Amino acid sequence: METGAMQTILNQNPVQHLKTAAFRPGQIINGKIIKLFPEQIAEVQIGSQKMIAQLEAPLSAHERYWFQVMPGEGKVHLKVMGASTEDGRQPESLTRILGEFSLAPTKENLELVRFFIKEQLPVNREILQQVSEWLKSADQRSAGLETIKMILTRGLPLSQATFSALYTSTKEQSLVLLLDNLMKALDMQANSDSSNGIKTLLDEIVPTNKKSVSGMALTQFFSTWLKEDGSDGQAALGLLRHFGAVSGKSSETMVLQQMLSNLQISKVKDIPAELAPLRNAITLIERGNSAEAKQLISNFIADKTTAIPVNLPVNEMADSLKLLFENGGKETNKQEGLQAFKQLLSVFVAGDSEAEPVEKGLAVLLGGKEYLQKAGLEMQNASGQNPKGVLTDQQVELMAAAIGKAEQALALPETGTELLSSAKIKNFIAALGLSYEQKLSEAFKGSAEVVSEDTLKPQLLRLLNENPSQPIKEAAEQLLNKITGFQLLSQEAGPIQQLLVQMPMMLGGKMSELTMQWSGKKTEDGKIDADFCRVLFYLKMEHLNDTIIDMQVQNRIMSIQVFNENPTLKKLSEQHMPLLKAKLAEIDYHLSAVNFLVPGSRAAERNHRQLSGLYSKKEYSGVDIKI
Repeated sequence: METGAMQTILNQNPVQHLKTAAFRPGQIINGKIIKLFPEQIAEVQIGSQKMIAQLEAPLSAHERYWFQVMPGEGKVHLKVMGASTEDGRQPESLTRILGEFSLAPTKENLELVRFFIKEQLPVNREILQQVSEWLKSADQRSAGLETIKMILTRGLPLSQATFSALYTSTKEQSLVLLLDNLMKALDMQANSDSSNGIKTLLDEIVPTNKKSVSGMALTQFFSTWLKEDGSDGQAALGLLRHFGAVSGKSSETMVLQQMLSNLQISKVKDIPAELAPLRNAITLIERGNSAEAKQLISNFIADKTTAIPVNLPVNEMADSLKLLFENGGKETNKQEGLQAFKQLLSVFVAGDSEAEPVEKGLAVLLGGKEYLQKAGLEMQNASGQNPKGVLTDQQVELMAAAIGKAEQALALPETGTELLSSAKIKNFIAALGLSYEQKLSEAFKGSAEVVSEDTLKPQLLRLLNENPSQPIKEAAEQLLNKITGFQLLSQEAGPIQQLLVQMPMMLGGKMSELTMQWSGKKTEDGKIDADFCRVLFYLKMEHLNDTIIDMQVQNRIMSIQVFNENPTLKKLSEQHMPLLKAKLAEIDYHLSAVNFLVPGSRAAERNHRQLSGLYSKKEYSGVDIKI
């Protein structure tokens, strides 16, 4: 099966046929005489169209010919240049065509003309010269030729910008890889307003597995340090120092003192609800209200006893915390108070705590989330290297165990968790800036408000205008071309509206990518009709490999075709069919059939031909021509 996600989707989707009625003088086209009629009338097929022609030269039925479009008004005039074969492999014919354009019969030019003939694309001198130049920049010539075909068959602007955008979109490089390349390039250079804006946006829209793993592992280090008094606790604190989560020169006492101070001065709105009772209790103790503080501490601890054994003497801890605020108190008393604070923090980062509140709470305790982000980045870099010699054996073991635990947790998502909700899809598409130009145009016309530039495309344009370094420029241009390619491939085709996009997603704890194409008639408000539409999905998975799902909806009756090389997939999926039907019924859809097809099989080929006939755009209008 095709391994390029975008190309696979485009291959499955029936090609928009070339509108050969748009003849231009100088073009050379290939046509076949289908049938001869009296009075020198003939039926001719050129490209995908059949039309009626007035013959002014003797031609034979069922033969192919080269024609050149001649200038003139009224009916189209075609000049016969000679006979041809079905595949256009006659060297003398190709050489003659190049001669008409004053182009040398080089190997590249002959291959180019042969491709145009095979694909029944109109060709002239201007197109050949432009395409020849563009292909020089393509590292994959076959992909470049397919891009040219896509531009011509879809009626897209014939320009270098269009070619670059579509070429980038259909290549193997995924959107996730391009996003990651840009992030790495930005991390290696001094920050600017534009680069910081892009990095913030990428953090929000890309679910990075490494970032999630490092965040959970860092939380595990904090938990080990706070709960363990022995060597494991000190090894965990050493890891936090090494990765920059806490100051590398601070003792444990200094770290705890700083965390306490940060908790006290933080704004109420910044503190997660799970940590608020501890902050309130400390404030009450500082003011001398120990009784109410003890109740808050008791409740704080009790909330954790349902899942983990917590047996802390509340009264003793409250008394120990009081020592922190005694004027002229001994150093040993302050140490006792900080240890009580440490024990209460260990309750906050307990194993049953939800990750988001804990990370938010740690960010408050450290004085800002940038410390955790920096530490996470350092850990990502260290996890791919050999840390021996830098870390102790105990620290290496702790880091491996924490990362393993985090990866396992990510691989087992909670029951009912949606991999991709409609809100996530809409937010991601909006964040890319796919409708940026449309909104900009509406704003210029005065029919819309000022366009927000907090999306990826306008920020990339702003970054490139600042003349960044070469690595950043290359990464930003490739990503910009990818987004522009999505826009070009998502244009309307008559009454049919299409939208094509790739989306990153976490699957089994690992980063994956889903390519989707929606197509269907537009409703009165400009949306795709959910009652009559088609959606194509492409997903590459670790064990099932390439999977294409073709979902067709007719009057809210849904049929699904699944293309995958694994012949056992049908049996593996049977137990999930009742749930699928039930979930679809909840949103008023009826599942009529789910067919599993192996690519390359006769059934798959027959199914694809039927789909092509059903969804391809049919041309009914003819054009009178003179030959």
